[in-house]
Amino acid sequence: MKLFRKIKESIFGVPLFLFLFGLVFFGIGAGLTYHQIIFKMDALQAPGEVIGLSESCDNDGCVYRPDVRFTTVAGETVYYHSTYGSYPPEYQVGEAVNIYYKSDNPQKAIIAGEGGIFRIIFMAIGGIVMLGGVVFFGVNLYNSFLTR
Repeated sequence: MKLFRKIKESIFGVPLFLFLFGLVFFGIGAGLTYHQIIFKMDALQAPGEVIGLSESCDNDGCVYRPDVRFTTVAGETVYYHSTYGSYPPEYQVGEAVNIYYKSDNPQKAIIAGEGGIFRIIFMAIGGIVMLGGVVFFGVNLYNSFLTR
């Protein structure tokens, strides 16, 4: 019984935690990517222009979110305030961007490629940590069963 408990703890403890932790990170990145792909599938596209940068500061520093003006196919001028922020600013005032927006609610929009680095970082960290968990599991499995 003690041997079974020791094997269970050494094989499943840390590797399982690492795998699940990595899975959460990977899932967040993949989920955000999926959401953006689904959003673009039935969205309209329009050229836009960055007209300003909204600055948010705290003790850790400042982030800048682009404010974009674009015109819908119906001729309506819409102002979009991005939810993604970065430091340094990802966009400059006057820069041309592509906007995807919903025809029934043009305020619901995203800038093409927005948040791409954020999603890639989450998926990469998650993938590396999951791989580490699998490798650690394999090493523990090898040490527990095959070397005795």
